Amino acid sequence: MTLVILISAFMAVSYTVLQLVIAPAFDDLDIAAARSDLHRAESALRNDIENLEAITADWGPWDDMYAYTTGQYPGFESSNLNRPTLANLGLDLLVVYAAEGRFLWGHYRADQKSVSMNTLNALIPNDTDIAALAVHDENSYRTAGYVRTVHGPMIISSRAILRSDETGPIEGAVVMGQFLNEAHLAKHRERTDVDIVLQPADASTAPIETIELQAEVVSARKPLPDIAGRPFLVLQTNTPREISSLGTHTINVTMLFLFIAGALAAGFMWFTLRHNILRPIGKLSAYIADIRSSGDLSRKLSMHHHDEIGVLGKQFDTLVTEVHNARQALLDQSFKAGKADTAAEVLHNIRNAMTPMINGIDRVRKSFNVTKNLRIAESTKQIADPNCPPERKQKFLDYIVASFEHIENTGNDAMADLEIVASQAKQVEGILSDQERFATVAPVVENVMVDDVLGEAANIIPRENPKTVELTMAGGLEKFRVRAHRIGLLQVMGNLILNAYESIKRAGMPAGQISLTACSEMVDDTAMIRVIVRDNGGGFNKETESVIFRRGFTSKSESEFTGLGLHWCANAVASMGGKISASSEGEGCGAEFHVLLPAAQGG
Repeated sequence: MTLVILISAFMAVSYTVLQLVIAPAFDDLDIAAARSDLHRAESALRNDIENLEAITADWGPWDDMYAYTTGQYPGFESSNLNRPTLANLGLDLLVVYAAEGRFLWGHYRADQKSVSMNTLNALIPNDTDIAALAVHDENSYRTAGYVRTVHGPMIISSRAILRSDETGPIEGAVVMGQFLNEAHLAKHRERTDVDIVLQPADASTAPIETIELQAEVVSARKPLPDIAGRPFLVLQTNTPREISSLGTHTINVTMLFLFIAGALAAGFMWFTLRHNILRPIGKLSAYIADIRSSGDLSRKLSMHHHDEIGVLGKQFDTLVTEVHNARQALLDQSFKAGKADTAAEVLHNIRNAMTPMINGIDRVRKSFNVTKNLRIAESTKQIADPNCPPERKQKFLDYIVASFEHIENTGNDAMADLEIVASQAKQVEGILSDQERFATVAPVVENVMVDDVLGEAANIIPRENPKTVELTMAGGLEKFRVRAHRIGLLQVMGNLILNAYESIKRAGMPAGQISLTACSEMVDDTAMIRVIVRDNGGGFNKETESVIFRRGFTSKSESEFTGLGLHWCANAVASMGGKISASSEGEGCGAEFHVLLPAAQGG
């Protein structure tokens, strides 16, 4: 009951904190988003005014316009002032005034129609606004902003008419405008992704920016004055309360999580208390049975009870610890006794890696003598002789080209030999490093790609020219992965491939074949990978098959084998949880070696 009360109090405090601290923070984010939307909408309208001002700034200071308003260029009206001009400039209004506000020309578009006009009174029923647009002086050479018209609100810009170099005197004004109709606002909504609404201002309009939290949206308002500074329009944006909605959902999910976590914690604690009090004897019995079945003496009962059962558990732990230490001492002695065998096995693997290194180095040494038998200097001297016939010179040139091609080919072969030497040197380094690093600990098992290991192990075969042994790797090996010790597996596969190569050589096969394949299978409900090394070498009989992995057994001469290779391979594969086997149809019929290893997860 106490636990239930404690968890309930914790949930109540958490809910109060979330509602009083976290929820208002989400509201603040919604308000910030609404204020940002309002500023974007205002900026979009301001950009319209600035764009309109830019157009009037092009038309106002213009020599042709100046000449037209002063009566010196009557053809300007037919060439520049026509109805298509409004559409080309994206305008709804274009009016030209001469000096002292005298009307010259004007058109406006309303309801998709272009209408001629004689004065701005047709649109703007206010003499003060018209005067500010039609007449300019040196102190007010331009006017821009919002005006009220009989067809709705409009953004308008007026610019004094000057010469192109912006010298005067001022000879009139050019006025341009665009209606703030629904189509105009729809473009802004699409471009800014903001719900923009324009409403007429009234006496109750607040003179400052206001933010109002509503159930579904945050409404932001800001007054927009006309060109005379009077309250004219109210710019309003409605921003959905997505952040608050997400915050409410987050709070609900958090409370649900806390409720579930509290219920689970209460259940777990109840179960633990019940288990520790009512079932200590069952725990001790299960522990003894587990030791009998697994033989793992390193596990501890670790009973911390201070009653008689706890004392019994501690005494049993002491007994098991002593038995475990005694068994570990025996294992240590066995490990030390096997040090000599391990050293011999490591030396055998190094010898296998050193064989292609020695052969490669010997071929590189011979490559350096390639130039001794070439007569390039003598050929060059003959070519330089002016008395040498052209046919003979050409033969000497061909001989020099062939010599350098021979040197290049020999150099390429030497580079290939050096790459093999470097690869085998890395393998030797890996063997020694691995032996040093893991001399006192068990090898670390990891996920190993079969094709990578086989590709690297295949470098153990000596390079031949001409090649008498062909090694092939089956397609699809990249899809197989095993759980193994990589260096150990590399040594095992290199040992098997080298044995296959030597078997072919001993049998004197003119066309040796070594193939590497792999497949997956299930063994006792366990996913395994079988890697097969197959050759057409000397093979072996049934009697040899039964002893081939025995320590000290060999079919080679004493001068070329220590008798530890296949025995070490069998031990190494077994330490990785696998098996190794060999089969042959008889002497002279080739052999197959099968390495069965646990498959990696998903491999």
